[in-house]
Amino acid sequence: MAEVVVLTRGGARAAGDALAASHAEYPAFRHILPDPRRRARALRPFFTATVADAVPFGAVYAAVDGSLVLGVAAWLPPGAFPWSAWRKARATPAFLRVMAADPRAFPTFARLGANAERAHPDEPHWFLEVLGIRPEAQRQGWGTRLVQPALDRADAAGVPSALETSDPANVAYY
Repeated sequence: MAEVVVLTRGGARAAGDALAASHAEYPAFRHILPDPRRRARALRPFFTATVADAVPFGAVYAAVDGSLVLGVAAWLPPGAFPWSAWRKARATPAFLRVMAADPRAFPTFARLGANAERAHPDEPHWFLEVLGIRPEAQRQGWGTRLVQPALDRADAAGVPSALETSDPANVAYY
């Protein structure tokens, strides 16, 4: 039986795989990394590093069915985004794997992240850094169940929450 759990560092790779699968056809990533094989090779280390960075903050929720991660919501608490220089340095090996997957696309990929940092709100808030559900588990309510715990935390603290999406189809969901 599948359940929602708080993810620990040991689950970062499986979570990265689930997020790579869920974002394989995401418009921004398809645009930047048009070759599906290169995209898959880039997204796995990127999302694994994203989850590994977020885990210590205690708000990475995963839908798991046995050892399979069906979906992930990685939240950052107020003040944790953008990443500090130290956190970026710690993720450098993963970003090098992203660059190796498609060296010509990497500068655009990096600019996407830099633009997200510049556009990020300044006021304290919980930030949904990434949410993704494996395609075969979508439309089963996992997204709602993964987002709710952090929304409850934000509400209890009287702090707003925020997210970014470049897919217009996501706006109605959020």
